[in-house]
This record gives sequence, structure tokens and C-alpha cells, in this order.
Amino acid sequence: MTRKIIRTSFLGKLFSPIRQMIVTTDYIEVQYKNQDTRQFPYQQSQGIAQLQQGFWGSRFSWHVAEQFLDYSMLNQADLNGCFEGIVQASQVALNQNLTQALNGFQTLAQQQYLRESSLATLKTTLVPLLQNYLTAQTVWQKQLDPEMLQKLDQMLTYLPLDQGKSVLRQEYEQQQLQQRHSFFEQIESNPLTEQQRLAVIRNDDRNLVLAAAGTGKTSVMVAKALDLIDSDLAHQHEILILAYNNAAAKELRERLEKRSLSCGLAAEDCPEVMTFHALGRSILQQQKIPTHLSVFTEDPTKLEIWMTEWLSHYIQSDPDGLSRFIELSYQPVNAFDFKTKAEYDRYVRDHEYRTLQGERVRGYQELLIANWLFLHGIAYQYEAPYITKRRIELGFDYRPDFYLSDADVYLEHFGIDRQGKTRPDIPSQEYNAIIRKKRELHQSCGTTLLETYHYDWTENRLEQRLAQLMQQQQIPVIQKSAQEIFEVLNQAGMISSTAKRYVKSLAAIRVERLDRTAILQRLQQQGIAFAERYAKLLDQIHQAYCQKLQDDHSIDFDDMILQATDLIRPDAFCPPWTHILVDEFQDISMARMQLLQALIRQGPSPILTVVGDDWQSIYRFSGGKLELTTRFADLVGPHSLTKLEKTYRYNNSIALTAGKFVMQNPEQYQKNVVTATQVEQSAVYLLDSHAQHQTLEGQVIELIRAIRQENATASIAVLARYRYLLNNVKDQVRSTYANIAYWTFHGSKGLEADYCILIGFSQGKTGFPNQNKEDAVVDALLPSLDRYPHSEERRLLYVAITRAKHKCYILADSRAPSEFITELLAPKYQLNILSESFASEDRQIFKCPVCTDGYFKMADGQFGEFYRCSSGSICRSKPRVCEQCGSPSLDQQEHSICQNPNCRKEIRICDQCGRPMRLRTGHYGKFWGCSGYGIPHDQCKNKKKFMA
Repeated sequence: MTRKIIRTSFLGKLFSPIRQMIVTTDYIEVQYKNQDTRQFPYQQSQGIAQLQQGFWGSRFSWHVAEQFLDYSMLNQADLNGCFEGIVQASQVALNQNLTQALNGFQTLAQQQYLRESSLATLKTTLVPLLQNYLTAQTVWQKQLDPEMLQKLDQMLTYLPLDQGKSVLRQEYEQQQLQQRHSFFEQIESNPLTEQQRLAVIRNDDRNLVLAAAGTGKTSVMVAKALDLIDSDLAHQHEILILAYNNAAAKELRERLEKRSLSCGLAAEDCPEVMTFHALGRSILQQQKIPTHLSVFTEDPTKLEIWMTEWLSHYIQSDPDGLSRFIELSYQPVNAFDFKTKAEYDRYVRDHEYRTLQGERVRGYQELLIANWLFLHGIAYQYEAPYITKRRIELGFDYRPDFYLSDADVYLEHFGIDRQGKTRPDIPSQEYNAIIRKKRELHQSCGTTLLETYHYDWTENRLEQRLAQLMQQQQIPVIQKSAQEIFEVLNQAGMISSTAKRYVKSLAAIRVERLDRTAILQRLQQQGIAFAERYAKLLDQIHQAYCQKLQDDHSIDFDDMILQATDLIRPDAFCPPWTHILVDEFQDISMARMQLLQALIRQGPSPILTVVGDDWQSIYRFSGGKLELTTRFADLVGPHSLTKLEKTYRYNNSIALTAGKFVMQNPEQYQKNVVTATQVEQSAVYLLDSHAQHQTLEGQVIELIRAIRQENATASIAVLARYRYLLNNVKDQVRSTYANIAYWTFHGSKGLEADYCILIGFSQGKTGFPNQNKEDAVVDALLPSLDRYPHSEERRLLYVAITRAKHKCYILADSRAPSEFITELLAPKYQLNILSESFASEDRQIFKCPVCTDGYFKMADGQFGEFYRCSSGSICRSKPRVCEQCGSPSLDQQEHSICQNPNCRKEIRICDQCGRPMRLRTGHYGKFWGCSGYGIPHDQCKNKKKFMA
């Protein structure tokens, strides 16, 4: 190996950072004055060496090894003697590096879809060469052949790559659309749409396919897997398809085997389809980990029994267990935090406060009072009728909050602070005036009224106040024993019902992989009272449950995923898959996502493709983490996005109504669903479920009869939010019609029928939308929910409506319409409203004026028909039945007025007992008399003078 030395010039000896350069046949070595020495091989050349002559010496520059060498004040004779050899060696190496980089570009960006990870590779291999070419274009053009220069000029059009990548991907897509045309035409029974084809073609590191209902997501899964094999991009054993459940896995396997024949593959050449649990179990078995399933997985009732027994032992063995159990059985709420009457009405309607004695009370503070009385042996009645039925000008019969029966004392809890202020939606002056009238009534009737106040609770002295009142009235206070209280809790079912709640909490803890710190953090973020105590108890439950599994030498379904995730590491299980496809991604849990991330992190740089629909995310209660879809870029990473928006299942009317309804939520993806079938009239019908005094079951039978007359062979499905409601209809319908499908809204996902009948649209906890929110603690532990009201229930209605291929019928109670029905009446949803009772004028007749959302509904009672508010027991409104038209008649100060504007009949009411007054004739002429007047043994003898 020859060695030539390039020394510095006279000035270089003073000012240059280098001492000398040594040129060999393989590299240039630079020796610095600081004693450092570095070698730059020609093989790493990224440019052509250049020489510039100067008065103070020669200048040498060269791009090599991602650096730019630029040294001046070199000995001119030394550099001239070896420069030609340097140029030749650097040029040969540059040509080799350019060829290698361009081949890499062709492989990564033209022969396959440009991945984000490949983009990073190109930025370190090709981009520096192109940038050097730009800075020394004149020199390169003299030294490189025209073909190479042409390629370089073409590459420059893609710079910067962060912008040019979209062009490269589009070029690849167009190329593949042409090359794979025959495959895309034949792989399914119908040719794939362009959106489906693009979903198959796009193979970024991460790929998100959003498939609206009926747009063929299963076709994409099948086509993508078979395309990888048919295009020699992957072998079948390198592809893993993960389905949400066994039914979905079975469908995918059958479709793969059937469609594989279209591309000449044998059924055994199809890739593997597994559920997450099956994958987890397989990993455990490969690592010789026992996979005996716990009895809890086979019979959930046994888990509830275990939880009940554990809680019972906890209550009885821990000195503070009983008091803590009762304390944690309720979530406190400050009524003053509600800003509007609507907020408060809905909260009271949808949250049940059940006392230890068994009554349902209207608020948390009343609950505390009732439980304190019960625990201290003081007999009471909740809202018992007052001794007199005088209405005291309140507009309703007076029923004090509590009647202490043994002591013959009344107790009222008034919602005021120390300044007499009330809840924001209640006028303080009016409320305080009512308090004064109540006090005056007790005084005039000679009864004792005890008073507690909202500020007693806010100042944390409510129990102290109660004890003082009992002492003043000499009412015996006898604390119940712990055993008595435990027996009461057990008999009332509070322990078993709490056990069910903690089973849900346990499931959330495991699927979200929460330790005690994470539990506490979530509870605190959601403002849960007693968060630290809850976190401690729930962590104890989780630890006890894990110990139980360990003692039984068994695992549960969560363990299949959790333990398998921990085993995916170099010294245990190494994933072999280069392509992973996931179905129903919108319902994936955090535990499943972590399993996926482990497969990707430890695998051979696999490509992940997930298919789902954020509009159909309806399984949050079982761990579905929608934000993994709606925030895919933030939580999963850069990705390709393909929307499947053409559906062959339903028509444009169904698409419009369902799509507009679900897209009200701005936190979801926007999609423009196009349908193959077009109709001119609305195919979503709204009918009154109680029209013409028919039962719901009768209405369903009538609809089925009409459908059968229109299309005798059509498939028909009846759908409901709750199974019990579905079963009630099924019992009535099947005696008349056969071959009718019955689906819950959740269970209907993935199914379809020509005609669908949706039932169960009413207000409240058992209505739709379901107002019975998960227990606040469970809700805090579950995956985070988007902030739009009823967001998951809204998606559930979208799922239900889009099961229909031709027509969808919605049966709802016009006199107690659910919130969704009220919204759907807006013109933009283009419903075909068949029942006139949904007209606003008709509905206004039955609107309750006392609560926010209530409507009056006719019911049968012991003494005949009567009206009650749809809000249930929390609403005190009790309208009469108008004697003339049968509409609700509302009591005013002295009269009851029919709400029907075409009737408006008025009747006078008794200010003593509240019954109607009748115009009677006596010895001295006409007078108003209570309807009880003249009835033997009736206590009310009220009569008023008649003024003509």
C-alpha cells in the first residue's frame, strides 16, 4: 500500500487545525494538531473530491462518511501529486454508493409501498447524496455518466421526502391498481371498490382502515391476506389475522378458504386466524405455562359469589370494614353544584339512592339522614302523608321528608345555606316563603317540626345536628349492633349488589392493567369521593382475586393476554409474523393493544393493518378503548388512512339518517357514505308504539303483517336495547309469525335483515338512550369516553338502524319520547313520520311542567286509569284525567285546567283534600262542595260559597 503525505503550507503550520494528510489506496488519513487521527475510506464517498488553488496554499474538499472535509492552506505540490488518484478513487466509490442507494430507493419506494421506517432509511442513505449533488452539480455532471445523472435529476423531484412521500405512494398505488387489476376483480364475488383496493395496497408500518357499516371490511381483510401471498410479499405462516371473537374468527376462516380458490391457493395455504385469547393461550402453551381455565370464566355467577363472600369476610373481620362499606356504597353529590333545573332533574331521575331501610330517596343528604335514623334505632317513614291534606298553597299534597313515628315528630331537610340561598335553579325567595308556610302549618296543626339544612352537611356536622335534635326531643338513640347491620345489609341485597359492582371494577382494572397508583389517579381525575379508600379496597380485591387464581392453579381470559404479553421477549417467545391484521379494532382494549405492541416490538418489523369503524364502537363496558382509533396517530403512530365509504347493504335514506345522527359527535372521523341503492322516499319510519291504545307487541305484529303483505319472503328482525323487552315481544309474536329474528342492539352487530323493527325508545334508566350510567367508580376505571353526550348510545343506534337493507321502523312512545326520538324529529334527519301524535302540538298536551324531560303517561291503577310522569318517582306531578277529553288536567291554585288547547276544561278543586269540588244545591241555594261532601264517614266536609 503506497502512502503519500500532504503537508500544510507555511501559513497552514500556524493556522490550520490539521498537521498533515496521508493518502493511501484505500483511505485518506487526517492527522490533527490535537493528536487526534481519523481515517476516511473511499468506500464511504458521498461526493467527488475537489481542488482549488490559492495564494496561501491549496484547498481540498470532499463529502465522505456523512461529513464534509474542507481543508485549506495545504502544500500545493504535495496535493497536486496525488489528487488525480483521490478523484478517481472517490468517483468509483461514489458510483457504487449511488447505485446502491438508487437500488434501495427502487426497493423501498417503487417496488413496495413506502413505509415510514423506510423513509427514515432513505433519509440517511439517498438524501445526503442528493443534497451533495445539488451543491456540486457542475462537478458531478463532468464526472458521472448521463444515465446516472438522469436518475439523480428524477430523484430530486421527490425532495424534501416529507412532502415527496405522498407522490411516491400515489405512484405506487396507481401502478398496483393496474398490475393487480385482475386479482381485485376476481378475489371476491363482486369486484372490489377502489377504496377497498387501496386498503389492500397500502402497506405502511401502521395502516388504519375505517369501514362504515356494510362497506365490506371483511372483504378487505380476506383480499389483503391473499394478496400478500399471491404477490409473494409474504408466506402464509408470516401472516397473523386477529379477530375480536370466535364467531368473527370462524367467518374469516371460512371466507379465506372459499376465496383462496380464486387465486389458485389451497385451503391449507391460508394464513392463521386467531382471537386474541387464542393467541395468548397458544403463547403460554408454547412456553409450557399451564392454561387451566378458572371456574370463574365458565360461570360468572361463581365470581359474584366469591366476591360476595370476600366482602362479607372483609366487613366482619375488619373493625372499620362495616362503616367503610356503607360509606363507599354511595357517591356524595352537592345539589348546589347543579347549574340548571334540567341537570338536577336528570341526575335525580337517573341515580338511585336506596336507604338501608329500603326506600328510594331523592338526594344524597336525605339518604344520610335516613341511614343515620335507621342505624340509631329511630323508627321513621319517608314522605308520609301529613295529618291534614290542606294544600297550604304549595300546589301539591304536603308530605314532610321524614315522620318519626314513635315520637310523633316531623323532620324536614331544607336546601339552603346559612344566608338562605338555594340551588341556582330555585328562586330563593319563593323557597324560603314555602319554608315559612310549612312552619306555620305545623304551628297551626300543633305538630312538631325538626329542621336540618344543606349547610349542616357542607359544614360536616349533619350527624351532630341530628343527635342534638334527638336529644332536645328526648328521642331514644340506640345504636344498632354490627351484626344487626350486617344482617340488614345482607337481607336487603346490598352486599350482593355491591359485589356485582366490584366485579365490574375488577374487570376494568385487569383489562386496563391498573395498579393501585393508576386506580387512584383515575378515581381522582373523575372527582370520585373517598378516592384513596376506594383505591385501597379495589387493590385489595384485585390482589385477593389474583391469589385465588394462583391457589387454584388456573388462569382467566385476561391472564391469557396479560401473561402472554409478558412472555414476548427474546429469551422466551419471538414473534415470527411480518404482517399482522386486526379486525374490529374500534373495540380493542388496552390489554390487547399492549399485546399487539409487544408483537411489533419483538417481531421482524411487522406491518400492522387494523380494520374497524369508530361509528360502531359499542363495547366500552368490556374494555373497548375507542381513542386508540380516534387518536390513532397520537397513540399508535404515523400511518396510512383508508376510508371505506361505499356500501351495498342499505340505501341512501338509511345512510343519510344514520350517518347524520352519528356524525353529530365531532370527536369521530367524518365519512361520506355512498350507497349502491338509491330511493326517493325516506326508508326510516317513525311510529307511535302506543297508537290507538295498542300494546307494543300488537304494534309489532301489525308491522310484520304489513311487511309480509309487501314482501312475503323478506327477512325481518326485531331489535331492542334490552333483552327482556325483546323476549316480551318474541313471546307474543312467535304465536302468529315464524322466521322472525330477535336481536339486541349490541348483538345485531355484523348482522342484517331486509326489514328491521326497532323498539324500546323511552325515557329513563330502561329507555334508550340508556340513562342508567355505570356506577361512577366503574366508569372512572373503564377506558376514557369522548365528551359528547350519550356518545356510545348514539353509536349503538347507528348500528341498529344500519342493520336494515330496505326499511327501518322505529317504534317510540310519542307521549314519553326518548331524547334520541326528540332529536330525530328534526327535519335534517328526514324521518318518515307515520304517526300524527309526534306533532309538537299533540306532544305539548302531555308535557310535564314540573320536571325537565317528563311526559304524562296513562296507567291503570286500583281505582281506574290515571296519569303519571315518565320521570318516575322523582317527579311529584300528579295530573288529573280530564272528565271531558281524557287529557292531563293540571292543578292550579283553586282550579284544575285541562292541557288540551281544544278543551281547556276547568274544575274547581278542594283546598283541604285536593279532590274536585262539585256545584251543589242546598237549602240556601247553590254552593261548591267537595266531592267527598255527603259521603258517610268522609272526613272532608269542605264547602264554598257560590258566586254567580
